[in-house]
Amino acid sequence: MQSRLSLFLAGAALVAGTAFVTAQIVRAQQDPAQDPAAAIPPEMMEKMQELATPGPEHADLQKLVGEWNQSYTMKWSEDMPEMASKGTAKVKPLLGGRFVMEEVHMELPGMGPMEGISILGYDKLKGEYVSIWMDSWSTWPTFASGKAGKDGKIETKGTMVDAMAGARPFRMVIQPKSDNEHYAEMFDTIDGKEVKVMTIHAKRK
Repeated sequence: MQSRLSLFLAGAALVAGTAFVTAQIVRAQQDPAQDPAAAIPPEMMEKMQELATPGPEHADLQKLVGEWNQSYTMKWSEDMPEMASKGTAKVKPLLGGRFVMEEVHMELPGMGPMEGISILGYDKLKGEYVSIWMDSWSTWPTFASGKAGKDGKIETKGTMVDAMAGARPFRMVIQPKSDNEHYAEMFDTIDGKEVKVMTIHAKRK
């Protein structure tokens, strides 16, 4: 409870601070004799710059930049056989290295081609990884967030929605093997039980 309250207060302080800074800058622009830079309290500017500056987590994400071959193993329920497929991914940096964007092209057996875009970053304010996924089989995004363990695995959790099963929790685990290879596992919730539905093995081209 304490950590949640601290996060809430930190977020509220940042929002309030941003509003205050904006108001001060507007006033300074209306008064030619006032320097806009002087309208921002130094401690607030320092905190804003600290939160906006990429850190070691962002540097690790930049190691994903490049082109990848991907192999997929899928099993949409426990009683169906595994399916295998292949695809490609191209990862590029966004916003000065604060995020990475992955463009995925894949084909699922019996379902045809799919294009997807994943944006992954690290939120210094909350101290967690954040992701958004969008694809050509839907018109809505999927959000997830989570932390990295001591073993380097990044685990994110979110809510998945589709027309058939509705909304339910899901989990994604990204496991780096090296700068040129990584794995990802996706866990869906089926009939109230968590099931691993996809494994992705990526190797740099």
